[in-house]
Amino acid sequence: MGAEMKNPWVGKSIKRKEDERLLKGQGQYMVDLIVPRMSHLGFVRSPHASATIKAIDASKALALPGVDTVMTGEDFRGWKSVLSDNSIPNLPGDITKRPEYWPLALDDVKYAGDAVAAVVARDKYTIEDAMDLIDIEYDVHIPVLDAEEALKPDAPLVFPEWGDNIIYHQSMKSGDVDGAFAAADLVVRERVPVHRTGGQPMEMRGCLAKYDAADGLVLWLTTQRPHIIRNLLAEYLDLPLDKVRVIQPKDMGGAFGTKAPFYREDIVASRLAMELGRPVKWIENRVESLTNMGQERDQVHYMEVAFKRDGSILAMRDKIISNIGDARTAIYVGFAMPFVGSMYMTNGNEVPAAEVDLTCVVTNKACITPVRAFGSYAGRIAFDRVLNIAARKLELDQLEMRRKHCIKTFPYDTPLGVHVDSGDFMGSLELAAEQVDYDRFRERQIIAWGKGQYLGVGIGMGIELSGMRSEVLVRMEHMPGFGSATVRFDAHGKVQVSEGDSPHGQGHETTFAQAVAGELGLTPDDVYVTYGDTMSTPFSCGTLGSRGASYTISAAVMAARALRPKMSAIAAHMLELPEETPQREDFLFLDGEAIWIPDDSKRVSIKKIAHVALQAPIHLPPGMEAGLDHTSYYEAPSTGMHSCSVHACTVEVFPETGRFQIMKYAVIDDSGVPINPMLVRGQINGGVGMGIGNATMEEYLYDAQGRQLTSTLRDYCIPSALDLPYVDVVHHNSPSPHTPLGSKGKGEGVPGTSSSCLVNAIENALLPFGVEVTSLPLRPEKIWRLVQAAKAAT
Repeated sequence: MGAEMKNPWVGKSIKRKEDERLLKGQGQYMVDLIVPRMSHLGFVRSPHASATIKAIDASKALALPGVDTVMTGEDFRGWKSVLSDNSIPNLPGDITKRPEYWPLALDDVKYAGDAVAAVVARDKYTIEDAMDLIDIEYDVHIPVLDAEEALKPDAPLVFPEWGDNIIYHQSMKSGDVDGAFAAADLVVRERVPVHRTGGQPMEMRGCLAKYDAADGLVLWLTTQRPHIIRNLLAEYLDLPLDKVRVIQPKDMGGAFGTKAPFYREDIVASRLAMELGRPVKWIENRVESLTNMGQERDQVHYMEVAFKRDGSILAMRDKIISNIGDARTAIYVGFAMPFVGSMYMTNGNEVPAAEVDLTCVVTNKACITPVRAFGSYAGRIAFDRVLNIAARKLELDQLEMRRKHCIKTFPYDTPLGVHVDSGDFMGSLELAAEQVDYDRFRERQIIAWGKGQYLGVGIGMGIELSGMRSEVLVRMEHMPGFGSATVRFDAHGKVQVSEGDSPHGQGHETTFAQAVAGELGLTPDDVYVTYGDTMSTPFSCGTLGSRGASYTISAAVMAARALRPKMSAIAAHMLELPEETPQREDFLFLDGEAIWIPDDSKRVSIKKIAHVALQAPIHLPPGMEAGLDHTSYYEAPSTGMHSCSVHACTVEVFPETGRFQIMKYAVIDDSGVPINPMLVRGQINGGVGMGIGNATMEEYLYDAQGRQLTSTLRDYCIPSALDLPYVDVVHHNSPSPHTPLGSKGKGEGVPGTSSSCLVNAIENALLPFGVEVTSLPLRPEKIWRLVQAAKAAT
């Protein structure tokens, strides 16, 4: 049957298989795709945040040589709204509203950057000229940009038919919250606003649509969810599913969640290809990217936490107001992220009772989209801010506070309904303290303060989801949560792994090859991974929620293990072992061979087994079917598979200028059983960088008219390598009890933890001034102003 053995390739830091072609400039990105007769697509976007479209005159553009057509919202009048029952979150709130909208703005625009017209031309230069020739007359209105202002009775309405600007509301309560607050020794109340920031992948969005009667619609698309987009596109365009094919290009330059939604541009390109009878390609530019996607966070928290005198938490309350923008991005509609974030408010802390009130508000900004830390970033900042304030009031050390209330016994169910299945949070905390030599650093810090040198140390802790079960996703998204993979031998003894998800830089070609090779006695070079094509991969919900190493690799491992009994039976037959032989089908698969365990001199190459199964089936055991492939679907038995990440850093802050320097940064990481520790470290480094950038540099800013001021990378400042510290990663793993390899996901939650850790360290350095940080971003000017205000108050 194939003996169980430790997977020899799991846990090895081998180089990424993808990297050779990328380093040689041989990657196959969306921009590299060219098909015959292809035209190019561009969008004319509104310069106004709120306006009525009075008239559009495209006659001059249409007269320009090389222009194929111009499409406006009028071309969609009479069509159904983009949102359907299958593309809006089904959540348990007491208020949920559905915005009606079309692929191009019809009658009005709701944010600066709203697509008003689409131009198709034979080259990109003609598109730019044609877009300048389109005359659009607007009746401009006063926009509403701030979520709290949008809740006022006299606020401008984004969707006038609603009567207010609330799209979603939900209250959650568990335990005796009121009794806990009444019995508290200390109650800390803070308003913590967290600004609009997020993620910008290196490669922007793009698509290439081609249509003909034989094959139907083929859409190459920068997407994390090809199968889901296929379903929604077929539904909107009224096409049978067998006439819609979505393909993610071989390579995609990052996503961070931003390429998970169903965007309007995808629909426009598809319809234009169908109507023109020629392929249509769109490549987003950086201004479009910064003004239309990658924006998230943007919440205000009115946080209250009740403490005992020893620092124990009795209960928490939080009123969350989330600015989701115009809400016109299908699948998530802006409010899925804050909903998930509200459930994770207590993070990795033991909190006996909790009450959360979430209000999601529409404004005249771009709709927020998924970004790493999916909705939980702002809540982690807010909760950590209150913990640090309480520690000072109770004269407790921040590390001692976290020791007091981190989750210690597993499984643990939080009062807001999150099931935390496994981990060693206390062990991770202690290791983090060790990495920065916490106690000795505090001694040095006191001496340094006396000399006018402001050193600080910060601790941040976060839990990270490892995928979501169908139990959650079917209710929330009308889509399954299972991971899927097909493992198939070819006639030369190589193995193809076809996965339903679509990677965008995580290294799936390497980690899947490692996991499957080890299960089948091969090397990673014997395994190749395919993905992204809805016509050739098993159905899946796509790449999201840190599910790659937990759900999808688990499916691949299960499929590989399912092949071993057949391989053993073929090997026994090839070795002519009599049917009555004890342990006849007990084989070990190692170093390219099937080795009979009772007598290791009897062995047969795996390549020959594949040859028999596929090209010489006359040599198969009697009655056995030919072929050597299996498809598996993995569904976790636990509703909440989680990992823990604890960060610690030390800083020096210079009060005279507000600048700071990170002296040391360490991450204690639990990824269950890391398949490739080097790639795990890469994910952590990327998450730390994003968190530091979000907390101290990045912010989407708007003027009073709703025009975005940060529409280039010169204005929206993303950290470079020179801005980031070296990150010491220490693996402290608690293998998952639910996955076949013990692996957990890694890639979602790190930014929130790193932001909290760094802010805690900066605030700790400025303790002699009494500085309290209750809002972000924490740029040098803000740090300087906080110091000046604290000095003035003493």
